[in-house]
Amino acid sequence: MSLKKLPLLLLLSVYSTLVIAQENPIQLKPYGYISYEIIYDTYRSLDTRDGELYLFPKKPVFDINGNDINKRSKLNMITVQSRFGVNIKGPDAFGATTSGRLEADFFGTHQDYVRMLRLRLAFISLRWQHSELTLGNTFHPAFVLDCFPSTISFAAAVPFHPLNRSPQIRLLQHFSEDFSASLSFLIHGYHSSAGPNDAQRNSGLPESVVQLRWGNSGNVLIGGTAGYKFLSPRDITGGGIATSKTVGAYHLQAFSRIKTSPLTVKLEAIYGENLSHFVMIGGYGAKGTDTPENPFDWSSDYDYANLRTLSLWTDLHSNAKPWQWGLFAGFTQNMGSADPYLRIPELARYDDLHYLFRISPRILFFSNNLSFGLECSYYNAVYGKTFNASRKPVESMDPAINYHIILMAKYDF
Repeated sequence: MSLKKLPLLLLLSVYSTLVIAQENPIQLKPYGYISYEIIYDTYRSLDTRDGELYLFPKKPVFDINGNDINKRSKLNMITVQSRFGVNIKGPDAFGATTSGRLEADFFGTHQDYVRMLRLRLAFISLRWQHSELTLGNTFHPAFVLDCFPSTISFAAAVPFHPLNRSPQIRLLQHFSEDFSASLSFLIHGYHSSAGPNDAQRNSGLPESVVQLRWGNSGNVLIGGTAGYKFLSPRDITGGGIATSKTVGAYHLQAFSRIKTSPLTVKLEAIYGENLSHFVMIGGYGAKGTDTPENPFDWSSDYDYANLRTLSLWTDLHSNAKPWQWGLFAGFTQNMGSADPYLRIPELARYDDLHYLFRISPRILFFSNNLSFGLECSYYNAVYGKTFNASRKPVESMDPAINYHIILMAKYDF
């Protein structure tokens, strides 16, 4: 091809694009932010992605002299939560306005893949006058976008608050200006439950979630969520017999937000079985007991028992700018199982914890699209020393305490 023809071809290409856009207009609006953080810890802790996703202090480990080897500081600088995305708006379809969103970051899906590109959101939305249909990968309904902790630390105060994005289909119905209900069916992606990654898919059933909301168009929001999931963790027993045993687990959530001119207050309570797909305390094990007089038959086609978890948190912050202050406080506890429980380590997550609480004051300064923040979090993790037959802690260790300090700079675009 002659180079002289290249400008003409480029003009024809641009003209064709404009003609197509006029016939089928698509609007693209990019967004995102660049994040830089300095993170300092006074006690070795359980975290991932080089410390970006912080959970809680590790279980104390003592040397031969009785010194806790985890009482050591840690420092890092990190930018992996920086993200970019695009909001897409297109022509109407089926009598509904249509839109979509694609979003990615550099968080990776595992510590081994940190700083690699990760898909966060990819969904289609169809909106009618009183209904909305969402198809694709987006936040779990329990991650309420109108009511989640506004902490500086990444992941909105996990493990006190649910963290989950999953492929799903969600139908939202507005019954009035202030009251709505949604029904969702989800298959967990990289936010899977403890145990085999394909345990939910192998059950052949999606997680089902119902949510009711009142007041989402005003300054007061009150809502509740109820969900149920199924897992099928194995296809064959230890005795070589095919099995199709599944284990079901429920979760219940209540949330509220009150917004006034000077202050916003958020509250949430969540209780349920096997909340491990929310990156919270949870899991499941074999249902039964194991004693010298009556040993458990691990080769049998046994049933499963779920661990129960309670979590409570509140978050409040001022609404003025350029200076804004905030405070988060959270508590979560291992409530044990409702049935006799035999631990299977690979099916449990954080089940050595008895309870954990966190208090996090923060302050931010805004200047247009640039912001700076400082957050100092006090974590108190109490691990179980002995457990009863239902895996509920009956005796605890001395607390493991960490001060998790973050200095942040963020550039929104």
